[in-house]
Amino acid sequence: MNNIIEKCRTTRILGVIGIVGLILGIILPYVKFDIFGYKYSISLWGYWEGKIMMLLTIANFLFIFKDIVEKYIPSLFNSVFGQKIRDCKNSKFSLIPTVLTAVFAIYLTTTLDVESFGYYNLGFYAMWLGTLSLVGYAFLHKNDNNVNV
Repeated sequence: MNNIIEKCRTTRILGVIGIVGLILGIILPYVKFDIFGYKYSISLWGYWEGKIMMLLTIANFLFIFKDIVEKYIPSLFNSVFGQKIRDCKNSKFSLIPTVLTAVFAIYLTTTLDVESFGYYNLGFYAMWLGTLSLVGYAFLHKNDNNVNV
């Protein structure tokens, strides 16, 4: 068990799981409705909130993998927004887009009124697995900048 926790602290595996979970949660069917014998599935990508959630997921990706992105696309960090992301040294800053994504997902879940007609689908579970993974990443990951050599 300690081996798994140490692996999560030293690698970005929780970040990868979280980002993939958020992307799948936005793209895959989030809710399925069965109304009068017809089945409808709703993806979060069809709503403006889903598109904002995708932008927040990309921002989260930049927070977690900024060293890799800066190596291959250095011009991305020339903007004001990119410089702010590059200057953030703490992994807990990835909580900001994660929490905002969760707030949008909760808002959409309440407005879709799932309990009345439908049930949750694969996108729902992928979204919340990704959110929990990113929260775990923010609290467990050990920054390379804070390690004494």
